[in-house]
Amino acid sequence: MNHLPWYKANPYFLQREIDALTAAGVAFEIDATADSQGIMKINLVIENTNSNFDLAGMPGPISLEANFPDNYPYFRPEVHALNINLPRHFNPFGKNLCLIPRPTENWDLDWTLVSFLQSQLPKVLVKGAITDPELILADPDEQAEPVSEYYNALNNPVIFDGTAFDAIPTMEAGIAQIGKIRVGLPEKATLPTRMAVLEAFAMDGQSISQLPGSFNKLFPAKFEGVLVRLSERPPHGNGPDDLKWLNSLIAKQTNIATLNRKPLLLKDGTKITGIIGLNFPEEVGPGVMGLGWLFLVTGTVNEQVAIGKKKPQTVTKNFAYYAKAIRVGESDLQIRAPKLVGLKQHKIAVVGLGALGGPAAIEFARNQMGELRLMDYDIVEPAPTVRWPLGLASAGLLKTEALETFIAENYPQTKVKAFHHRVGGVRPFAPNIKEGLPTEQQTMEELLGGVSLLFDASAESGVSHFLSEEAKRRKIPYICIHATPGAWGGLVMRVVPGKTEGCWMCFKHAQNTGLIPVPVKDDAGEIQAAGCGNQTFTGASFDLQNVTLAGVRLAISTILSDTPGGYPDFSWDVGVVKLMDDQNPIAPIWETFPLKRHPECPYCSGE
Repeated sequence: MNHLPWYKANPYFLQREIDALTAAGVAFEIDATADSQGIMKINLVIENTNSNFDLAGMPGPISLEANFPDNYPYFRPEVHALNINLPRHFNPFGKNLCLIPRPTENWDLDWTLVSFLQSQLPKVLVKGAITDPELILADPDEQAEPVSEYYNALNNPVIFDGTAFDAIPTMEAGIAQIGKIRVGLPEKATLPTRMAVLEAFAMDGQSISQLPGSFNKLFPAKFEGVLVRLSERPPHGNGPDDLKWLNSLIAKQTNIATLNRKPLLLKDGTKITGIIGLNFPEEVGPGVMGLGWLFLVTGTVNEQVAIGKKKPQTVTKNFAYYAKAIRVGESDLQIRAPKLVGLKQHKIAVVGLGALGGPAAIEFARNQMGELRLMDYDIVEPAPTVRWPLGLASAGLLKTEALETFIAENYPQTKVKAFHHRVGGVRPFAPNIKEGLPTEQQTMEELLGGVSLLFDASAESGVSHFLSEEAKRRKIPYICIHATPGAWGGLVMRVVPGKTEGCWMCFKHAQNTGLIPVPVKDDAGEIQAAGCGNQTFTGASFDLQNVTLAGVRLAISTILSDTPGGYPDFSWDVGVVKLMDDQNPIAPIWETFPLKRHPECPYCSGE
């Protein structure tokens, strides 16, 4: 396979660049050191008098450095302006210009470096000099440029909810401490590593933000850090120089003694002496100023240094590096799905945690459902993990237990209550318990009390009949989802008290009389695996997900349709999907129906 750089594999493209630069009267030089590493970097100077560029407003020539990607011309070169500074559309540390927005669709494959600069450089020089917030906000093509993005922050961030500190008034002092933090690190961490601010405190010691308890398991090593508010961003963009700058500010203040705390010694001998959260002004919307965050991690590391012919000696060196703050506040989560904000007020019961119900439970948690009540009686077996949402690490656990643990670790905003129970099973006699085990009705009361919806993925007709009546008796919306053998088809249906005309039994009669079609199935799609006492079915997870996700959408629309700005409701109650046609996969075909009262339904015909 040819691994030559793009400009050697196809010299035409480089010659095209050279010809265009020459024709435009641009002085340029190919960087020999970069070329030796298979990288094309061109240094160029564009005179402000060059008639091929609209640079009349510039006081002198512009020195640029263009770095080309390995797969040019599919992707844009990165252009650095070496002798100018702009307040916007410009990285103050790396000096690279924001000539076009980041998505690759904005790059024109027909551009050369020269035509790219002719098209975009004059625009950036004008727009990048604008600082008037009203003008920036009025431009529909503008977006916020948070300066924290430009710092050389290593790819080991700090998970942090700093929302509570937004309300603290900005001080006039150059630096002021605004809080304290308890930071967690992984058990066997070596720097740089990801971290999490497990708890943040106001200056009076009051806890004002706290991550869910599951983070303590992931980040068991602890360090006490500080939060400071700055009147301006750190000026240098690198840890060591900005640490000196911070210490010089502290020396002029009386309200901060030191940024260091009791050191934390890591397994490799590295010592952390400070974790400093820096809060400073930055753009949060086009032309709108707010507050941004960065973390500065400081400490010492032991290194082996050879001095002449002597035996290497251990030398302790100081370090300071930036870590990006990745936000985990409630508003940071909700901004990406604003129509689902109301879900945190709701509780859903999910019965049946197999290939349909298991993924549905995770989807509800992923979208910040307030509480999930999960009911199943089975364990996680290795073989069905080909279509179950969690893998072999969960084998042997109760399905309820595995999902509860996974959700607590990954979506801790959702509370989970697990019920290990088989609906319709015989209650065992418990001679050592005076009152006996809870009855199924008592279990149902605990499962369904106060829930907003019952989501039935049991895939058992008798269980669905019972659950639908339990929901009706409690005036709880009921949703049932089911897939057919082979995963050739499936259905979703709902009953909403006071809205839906029919019930689950009406739906079954509608299927029996042909008013609603029965989903297609693979007649050879039921199998019995070795060592298993029950029959199961064939079918792939990616086919089954069509049914699961349709059921989740129907459930969320049912819950939130009356919430202002919530997820809109569907105009139907029953959806039947066809995924295969004569054993050939097809694009999903959905047929939808209202759920009408059926004259043969024993529950509704007499009403």
